Amino acid sequence: MRTLELEINWLFYVLTLSLIWLGNELFSILAIPSSLLQIVTLILLLFTLTTLALSLTGKRFLHIDKAGVSYNFFGKTHYIHAEHIQAIRLRSLGVLSIPEVYLDDGRVIRFFSWKMNGDELLKAESLIR
Repeated sequence: MRTLELEINWLFYVLTLSLIWLGNELFSILAIPSSLLQIVTLILLLFTLTTLALSLTGKRFLHIDKAGVSYNFFGKTHYIHAEHIQAIRLRSLGVLSIPEVYLDDGRVIRFFSWKMNGDELLKAESLIR
């Protein structure tokens, strides 16, 4: 069975870590109490780096194949069956492109930390259909 395995979206992680740093700097200028600032910054940093580490070790993944989409989210594997998928699209948010899966019940599932290009989008659509 052919499977499309998406790569880590390094740009997403660079932007996320940059926003955490920028927010930390901005809030320190606004005289937010340092203990609160440190707690919030550490929680965001820990969450971001944990998701990156899980992705690097293969414990967090996104696979697209003929049966549908499978992905791991907080240690639990989720499946979206092909019959429930209406479309797979790429959403551009400036320099960042995000794969989106549109479901038949109207929900949209976005995968921010995974990278997909136009060729991979065509392959994903051909696998699903």
